[in-house]
Amino acid sequence: MSRGRFPRFQQARRRYLGAGLLLLGLVVLGGWLLSDWITQPDYLPLARESSLPPAATGVGELFELAVERMQQRDYPAALQLWHRVLLQSPENPQVKVNMGFTLIELGNYAAAGDFFSSAVEQNPYQANAYYGLALVSEQAGDLEMALGAMRSYIHLAGADQNERFLRRARAALWEWEERLTAAREAEADSGAAADAAQ
Repeated sequence: MSRGRFPRFQQARRRYLGAGLLLLGLVVLGGWLLSDWITQPDYLPLARESSLPPAATGVGELFELAVERMQQRDYPAALQLWHRVLLQSPENPQVKVNMGFTLIELGNYAAAGDFFSSAVEQNPYQANAYYGLALVSEQAGDLEMALGAMRSYIHLAGADQNERFLRRARAALWEWEERLTAAREAEADSGAAADAAQ
């Protein structure tokens, strides 16, 4: 091998190595920039960053701020805060219930149902999760499921629950039972009419 070719080989090697390192750097930078986008769940709307506390805020403070935002009807910010609390405290079913109710306010019933179901799996005695499941089931048109979930809520809530919610739950039960009865009667009438026509 002649001495003249060796320096060219070294230059080409450095060039390829430099290009490879540049490409690796771009991939790492792109991954870092996209990490928020990739880890951002579909149900999570973008809240104004200026309305959210710093990322280092503790769980208790975030919980209180999320409740406050819900009371102010700032549901996108509340959901962002609940999401932060859940990342720090995934074992708390009450956070999932609050996320579910916030998602209902934002019109995302499917995601809300997932959070209520997850809360029930985590704690089968989480009464307000059944209330949320009942609302989601009604929205989906499954009145049988809505009735079952609301009955579970009333059973588990007992005397400890706010009377206003118990009245709403009982009123919902009555309304859903009436609607189911009317639907069954209409179905029976249409079946009888079809049989008579044959």
